[in-house]
Amino acid sequence: METDQRTCTIRKIIDETQWITAEALLARHLMPRPAVADPVSDWKRRGLIFGVTIDGTECFARYQFDATGCPLPVIREILEALGPVGDPWKIAAWFHFPKGWLVDTNSNEEIARPMAPKDALQRPADVIKAARNWQGTYVA
Repeated sequence: METDQRTCTIRKIIDETQWITAEALLARHLMPRPAVADPVSDWKRRGLIFGVTIDGTECFARYQFDATGCPLPVIREILEALGPVGDPWKIAAWFHFPKGWLVDTNSNEEIARPMAPKDALQRPADVIKAARNWQGTYVA
């Protein structure tokens, strides 16, 4: 049962997220080349970003990067708040699905709707607080 839920969740995340490989990310990088030979691996090792494997290729969610291809500082803070996670798909699921701790404050509806953390990155304090409330599940 949990395996089926995990598979469905991963498929949904893959289909609904813009993914980028390390090579494509470096090709888009508009800033001067970093001093390290493999900056994307260095960013991942330092906890600035996370990656998942899709069809044998490591990929990164586009929402982790600014227009120049650099990691958004808030991602590191979120990853620190989430704590150690053995399966990167759990992190991807956390970012992807709406959380009750994050609500759309721009909505014209009477009842505020939960937001996905990836859509609330411009509200770092709220997203980091939501990360601290996480229970480590794949299921939205």
